[in-house]
Amino acid sequence: MPKKAKINATIDRELLRRLDEYSLRCQEGRSTAIRQLLAFALREKNKSKALQAYKEGRLTIRQCAELLGVDYYEMNDLLSEANIPIIEAI
Repeated sequence: MPKKAKINATIDRELLRRLDEYSLRCQEGRSTAIRQLLAFALREKNKSKALQAYKEGRLTIRQCAELLGVDYYEMNDLLSEANIPIIEAI
């Protein structure tokens, strides 16, 4: 299991309310909800750049997967969803 670190963040009360609603709907604790949402947000923010880099041949599937925090098979699915053909290794 990866090592964990504690963080402290200040957020407005409305965002906290929405976070707590999300965690209740998902039947998760607040910390778990924050980890899930943060991982999702980072993946989504980096996805278009990673897909473009792969398309241009600057990154491999495995490098893209590592950047997005997904496994090799999930990366293949993301490429498929974006209609980006898998580049054959030479």
